[in-house]
Amino acid sequence: MLGTSRCPNCDGHSWHLSTIVAACRYEGVAGELIKRFKYGRDPTLAPLLGDLLLGAMNDPRLVGKEFDIIVPVPLHRLREREREFNQSDLLAARIGKHLGCPVKNLLKRTRATAPQAGLSREERMENLEGAFEVRKPPLAGVSMLLVDDVTTTGATLDACAAVLMEAGAAEVCAVVVARG
Repeated sequence: MLGTSRCPNCDGHSWHLSTIVAACRYEGVAGELIKRFKYGRDPTLAPLLGDLLLGAMNDPRLVGKEFDIIVPVPLHRLREREREFNQSDLLAARIGKHLGCPVKNLLKRTRATAPQAGLSREERMENLEGAFEVRKPPLAGVSMLLVDDVTTTGATLDACAAVLMEAGAAEVCAVVVARG
């Protein structure tokens, strides 16, 4: 579920996530800032975009929830080397500092995947099959907040949540800067 209403991408799909909350839409100024942050390799935008994420934490679906761990969505090592940073790490650090919650890189991207942009929902899900693993299972009873910059279909977030839940997580919620 994205935003305050039901998302058409969510209908008819079984999710491993409890919820996905987006701070804004991936358009206009927000879209341009995210592109500059991610593809323009401008980590100085992390505090500004992180503050947008902090605003999303006031969403009724997240208010009152206690998270044991904040987990950034990982990049494959080759993509991270190319970008010089993982944007999700920087965003997760901002939220973790504000919430006083530890940020842990519990997930590993096991293989390089094609960029999700431009793929259909089915292609995105297929592209991510087996792409993530948990670094340090088990995670019995742990409540987690998954952090990423953008979601379109939710396929990446759900693939991450699936392996976290399989490793014993009690609940996985996600927060993103923008939804496409």
